Amino acid sequence: MAQYDSLASSYDILDRLPYRAMEVHNVRLAMEPLLRPNMAVLELACGTGFYSSRLLDWGVDSLTAMDISPAMLAAAAARVPAHVQAGRARFVEGDGTKPQSFAPDGSPGCFDLAVGAWFLNYAHCKSELVSMFQSISLNLTSDGLFVGVVPHPTNHLGPRAAAHGKEPLNKMWPRNEYTEELESGDGWWLRVFLNDEGVDFRTCHMKRQVYEEAARLGGMKGKLEWRHEMLLGDEWARGYNLTRHEWEVREANPHLGILVVWKA
Repeated sequence: MAQYDSLASSYDILDRLPYRAMEVHNVRLAMEPLLRPNMAVLELACGTGFYSSRLLDWGVDSLTAMDISPAMLAAAAARVPAHVQAGRARFVEGDGTKPQSFAPDGSPGCFDLAVGAWFLNYAHCKSELVSMFQSISLNLTSDGLFVGVVPHPTNHLGPRAAAHGKEPLNKMWPRNEYTEELESGDGWWLRVFLNDEGVDFRTCHMKRQVYEEAARLGGMKGKLEWRHEMLLGDEWARGYNLTRHEWEVREANPHLGILVVWKA
């Protein structure tokens, strides 16, 4: 747990990256059509509350946000004190990789929507992903759904690893370094560098089919969709200080994808 506590300041650096605004734009496009009044929402691996605060801003009025790190949870709650005081947000310590209820009374099937931004990528193999989806499914109502932000969904990770190892992708933030294929063959180890000061995360990029198979095995049997990254045109290209060619390479190599899957 200490390793996660020590990452809290790194998460804050991540939140300030110029790319993060584009990520939020994509997440909001995916989320807003799915939100409705009086939804009970569960956020998995909330970190320091970057998306917790935005979910509340987007109209969620009943949010349970969980994380394994007390330091992360304290920082997250400090972002939205008025919502905590009003009972619209609660922050709970827990491990989202192990099936368990995060409802106030410990009951299953409490939440209409579960959100996991950069949660599933901490699984190291398909069996761990299945366990995560079992936890998601356990917490959702029969017609509930999950929205997850993950690395770009593709089954062709070898070519992607090669592309990110050379210019211009190896000069862009966040910088992805694919270090080696997982022993399971389910994906690759990935180190994500955030800045020149050495702030980085070690995580995993699973194949698209592994996410999909794990969702089904974990109890998510309904419609499954992928929302692909949309970039924001010339203004953002200038903000990145990229040439037209560099921007075209960036567009051809998306950073993220958004998984939307219903329980039934």
